[in-house]
Amino acid sequence: MRAAVKEAVRSIVPELAGRVYDVQPLDGAADDQYAVFTLGEEIWKSSWAGYRQVVRLKLYADSSGLSQLDAWAERLVSGLNRKRVSGTENEAFVLHYLGVPETDKLDAASGKIVRVMRFGVYMPEATGAVAPGETDEWLSTLTALTGEMLGTPWKIYHTAWPAGREEHAVLWRMTGCESKSAGASMYEIRKSFTGHIVSPNLESEQLAIVSLVEKLGSKVRLMLEPVDQRYVSVVDVSSDLQADPILDGQIKLTLMQRQMRPAEEAALIRRVNIDPILK
Repeated sequence: MRAAVKEAVRSIVPELAGRVYDVQPLDGAADDQYAVFTLGEEIWKSSWAGYRQVVRLKLYADSSGLSQLDAWAERLVSGLNRKRVSGTENEAFVLHYLGVPETDKLDAASGKIVRVMRFGVYMPEATGAVAPGETDEWLSTLTALTGEMLGTPWKIYHTAWPAGREEHAVLWRMTGCESKSAGASMYEIRKSFTGHIVSPNLESEQLAIVSLVEKLGSKVRLMLEPVDQRYVSVVDVSSDLQADPILDGQIKLTLMQRQMRPAEEAALIRRVNIDPILK
């Protein structure tokens, strides 16, 4: 990861070529402007996002170079945020800009102004690919249907984010399941799902969210098995455009299916009428 991020920084800001260090350089050994790259600890976030490791990029400049530092920071945010970075040995990951944790400060050791930029890299334990036959049927149908609705360049995943996901990506995960009685011989199964939509820019992300909400909302049924005519009904679908796309998900969906109770569990007496006038 270290080498891949440093190479990405150099490609975005060529002026930093040869001046991105792993540790603070010795006094007088660095140029007027340079950067220091450090990796933070891995923090567990969720079963679908895994761990998040913080990448810190410290930009150093003399007080006369603050305008150049501002320009570099803007280019780095534009070039790295939500962008897929590939490294050696098929290593790939996506960076998420986490902001500037503090104001610019004067570094006493170097006598330079330092600005700290933070990026996050999610490293899930799962790959997002579950062995055949182990995926929930409703979830599999929803994943396939989403791919048909959005088309290219969107890549659809389920259950957990994979390492090195594509930049335009959707993740569906099941968040709940309940069963309710629907009469003496029938019962309802309801499952809730959360959809995460991520893209390199906010505009395409929101367009995809709105498109999925509209198309799923217009679907009365999602067909599970055409031959047996098994399907699930769309009960409710909503979105929150402000939700975190990686950790929270912007779409909430509820699907429902009615099933017959086994014959031995069905009530044998359907109705009892009592006539109050006995003769």
